[in-house]
Amino acid sequence: MAADKKTSANRRYVIHFGIAMLAYMLVLFGSIAAINNGELSGWSAGLASLTPLVPAFYALRAFIVRIREMDEYQRRVATEAILWAAGIVGFASFGYGFLAGAVEVPEISLIWVLPALAGTFGLAQCYVYWRENR
Repeated sequence: MAADKKTSANRRYVIHFGIAMLAYMLVLFGSIAAINNGELSGWSAGLASLTPLVPAFYALRAFIVRIREMDEYQRRVATEAILWAAGIVGFASFGYGFLAGAVEVPEISLIWVLPALAGTFGLAQCYVYWRENR
């Protein structure tokens, strides 16, 4: 019975997260096309550039719901992985800021922070599971 609940929660997460990512891609490409085609300018272009946040928030909601549905062990591992990811990305950007104040370095757009957090979370979660089960 517990395995069925876990499978159901995973399936629900994959469906909702998948819908969010599909919507994100469609809204992103649509907003970029509208801005690049000159259909929008000024504040309307600025607002259009923020529209991909709507499906991204839906993806965040799906992630939070999935975390809430996890058992205590999985939730503890995910929480530790999130802390590691936030710390690693936070300290990397903090250090990069110091470096940029001292020497010439390439500019990195803030748009990469969320993907960096997500990717680092995945790697950190693998590490935490490995460490717990060795």
